[in-house]
Amino acid sequence: MEQINKVNTALFDKAVELLSQEWTIEKWQLTKTAQGNFIRNFGEEIGTFLINHSYTAGWRFGSNSFHQVVHLHKENYKKHNREIYKQGYYIIGTGLHEDLIILNLNTATVGYVDSDAFYRGEKEVDITALFKDTGLDIGTFYYRSITEKETFYSCAKDVK
Repeated sequence: MEQINKVNTALFDKAVELLSQEWTIEKWQLTKTAQGNFIRNFGEEIGTFLINHSYTAGWRFGSNSFHQVVHLHKENYKKHNREIYKQGYYIIGTGLHEDLIILNLNTATVGYVDSDAFYRGEKEVDITALFKDTGLDIGTFYYRSITEKETFYSCAKDVK
């Protein structure tokens, strides 16, 4: 039986190739401990994807950013963001209006959370109610972000 991949790495690599036509993109070597943590926390496929796509800077693919992998853990453990991770989601970037770009760790799909709705109150929020799922994996999401630019999702309100 053929294994179904959760991440279209080839499309993400094509998106990075498009970026590299305008920018110098350098890899950031994660420590062995960090690599082990990514594999343990996210499984082989997503963990390996994050390890292999660690760069010296975060990048903007059209309107959507992909954060620097080395800083993802810190971003996800900020006081207000911990609940996102506890509920099975992981912040990987931002769109317009600083809307959070989130990886659903259960489905491996990417979506948005409206930053105003999330950060507005002091009480804990149900992230599943705020998560706007695009139905796309990481690779497809970022590839379409750079190739479709103005016609592709750029924030939570764009996802129906």
